[in-house]
Amino acid sequence: MSRHSRRISFAFGSTYIVAFASESRVLGDSSQSDRDGLGTVGGVRRLPALAELGALLCDAGGVLLLPDGEILRSLVGPFGLAPSDAETTRAHFIAMSALDRAGHTSYSVGHRAFARAIGSPAVHLDGVANAVAAIYTRHPLVPIPGAAESLERLAEAGVVLGVVSNASGTMADQLAGHQICSVDGGSTEVAVVVDSEVVGIEKPDPAIFQIALDAIDVPPERCWYIGDSVHFDVQGAASAGLPCAHIDPYEFCKREDHPHVSSLEAFTDAVLV
Repeated sequence: MSRHSRRISFAFGSTYIVAFASESRVLGDSSQSDRDGLGTVGGVRRLPALAELGALLCDAGGVLLLPDGEILRSLVGPFGLAPSDAETTRAHFIAMSALDRAGHTSYSVGHRAFARAIGSPAVHLDGVANAVAAIYTRHPLVPIPGAAESLERLAEAGVVLGVVSNASGTMADQLAGHQICSVDGGSTEVAVVVDSEVVGIEKPDPAIFQIALDAIDVPPERCWYIGDSVHFDVQGAASAGLPCAHIDPYEFCKREDHPHVSSLEAFTDAVLV
């Protein structure tokens, strides 16, 4: 396997994103049509074989990181709530499902669904929803077990990696700090981390995906996206010409036009089988 890297810089106002775009030749068996039942075969309704996967762009929230349950408990404790880490994780995916049903970008819908999922009574719903919003915008998230190792496995297999996230301007630092991935080394190398706050564009706008595609220099038909939302990720990626795997560990999504997996680790296991 050969790999060649070149350094690229993107300027947005006074902010610069530095990336390493890699060209890889990936070998693998593309004859397997059924990827362990993780998607429906046909079109982009199945997961790719390794030989078909030149690059993978990842969402951050729900794929690599999740809300910090300990911080959440400190914020909602005054309302008489003490959600467990497992309840916090489930509430995140309930919130994403609520946003998908809304079909438009209205974060308050997700925050209120999250608040209800952790047991907020109606009288405290606004206050708890505000605490939930703070978890995503003012506090660091925590790593999902197995996510960093999955990126490392994919990189070792020759897959070019990147991150595209609706975030608050700190995503690259958070990922590097947790040693999940970085454009600067010290953990698994990614070609680019595109943070919506930095670039001024949010998913599902196809332009934010195009920034990453320009950085990795891999054609869309050889690049997949993986995220935890139909509205932001599956539809957003499709508008940029990318197939998308939907992380849906609780099987809330009943659509059959895209593949579903329980985690990045499950996606990696299926691709590298």
